[in-house]
Amino acid sequence: MNTTDTPAISSDEKLIGAAAHFFGPLAATILWVTQKDKSRFVKFQTLQALAFDLVIVTATGVLFFCVFGIMFLGMFTSLLTMMRNPSSQNEFLFLLPATMFPVTTFACIFPFSFIIIAARLVASVSILGGRNYRYPFIGKWLEKFMEN
Repeated sequence: MNTTDTPAISSDEKLIGAAAHFFGPLAATILWVTQKDKSRFVKFQTLQALAFDLVIVTATGVLFFCVFGIMFLGMFTSLLTMMRNPSSQNEFLFLLPATMFPVTTFACIFPFSFIIIAARLVASVSILGGRNYRYPFIGKWLEKFMEN
């Protein structure tokens, strides 16, 4: 959206929009419920922050489910291998997936967390700078949703 097409955004609206993005789903929900009628900008930014948080929660759930699935698949495969060869020297093979779970979780979720924090910071700083920030895909979809 062009800055010439939008009315001037007040400093209160900028602060509310930035806070909705930066502080997460609880703050975005509270700000949307209490401030949505203040302006279209505030309504859009708080809803966009909520949509972003919904995508993050869904992606985190899928990622966590996949990590658990890999861990349990490894444990059951190891258990079946030990049951077939009870005299095998691989008796600690069963424990390997369980001990790798914290490492795998950290390796998957840690970079994901940095991406989320970076996206929140970019959105908040952009809004504080007076720009009507839009997340890729979410912003366009939400703009169309609000027009209807």
